Amino acid sequence: MRKPYSEQASLAIVREITKGLTVSAGYLFVAAHHLVRPIDLNVAPHIGIVPGTTNKDLYNFAIPDPNFPAPPGGSVGTNGIFYFTDSSGNSAYHGLTLQATEKLGKYFRLSANYTFSKVLDDGKFLVFVDTPQSNDQRSAERAISNQNIRHRFVADFVADAPEHSFLRNFELSSIVTVQSPRPFTLFVGFDANNDGNPVNDRVGESGRDTYLGDHLRTVDIRVSRLLHLGEKYRIQLSVDSFNLFNRANVDEVFSVYGAPAFVGAVPKHYKDGVTLPFNPAFGSPRTMFNPRQFQFAAKLQF
Repeated sequence: MRKPYSEQASLAIVREITKGLTVSAGYLFVAAHHLVRPIDLNVAPHIGIVPGTTNKDLYNFAIPDPNFPAPPGGSVGTNGIFYFTDSSGNSAYHGLTLQATEKLGKYFRLSANYTFSKVLDDGKFLVFVDTPQSNDQRSAERAISNQNIRHRFVADFVADAPEHSFLRNFELSSIVTVQSPRPFTLFVGFDANNDGNPVNDRVGESGRDTYLGDHLRTVDIRVSRLLHLGEKYRIQLSVDSFNLFNRANVDEVFSVYGAPAFVGAVPKHYKDGVTLPFNPAFGSPRTMFNPRQFQFAAKLQF
């Protein structure tokens, strides 16, 4: 195992267009090397296309172990699931950011940020589903990462009430977040290539992380007021609402297809209308972000 390391580079240009309006553009690069990657030691060298089939994924077969007795009525047993890990993994992040900040007097501030990014890696060892499909072609694993979010937009503002109005000491602020979906890998759901790993087999010749999940859209808002309690004490009362419109934001989806090859239209993204008899749970939400929440707070300053 070699010690992992990372390298980073960034460049930013900031310019004030008019008084109070500032724009900037930047680029960020982050790469990580010598990350942990697995090899399934149960599999033999690939044998190409299995006779009588056209599935090119069926090239790894579990090595029979004659010392491991077969169950009654079964075939020769295998020597369990064994993994070897090395430090051959790599990842890279490329991000372009655009930002605009506007300050109108002393009562209103607005900021908008957009990020266009791409995350690549060649496999990782977090769970068994990340095991490469071929031991001798692990370089073919390089693809879009499951953590890739191509587009992300975040805007926020803070508005203070004028000092001499009846709303003085009130403050209104909000954060709006919109981002594109994360990608997921389409899995068969069983050991279609008989390599001893029943969880990492991919459907047909589909690549890693080719199925898109759901977009994220959320609005958070806060209303607060500062109350003066004499000369020394102040209390700030606030009400926060997270996911104000209670949108059902899906974090992860079930991506187990249930068959070794595609039947009919190939699913591309969440709720794309593909119905399957193999796994009714396919494409349904697996984990969700938080629903609408309210928070009430009081902070004493002295």
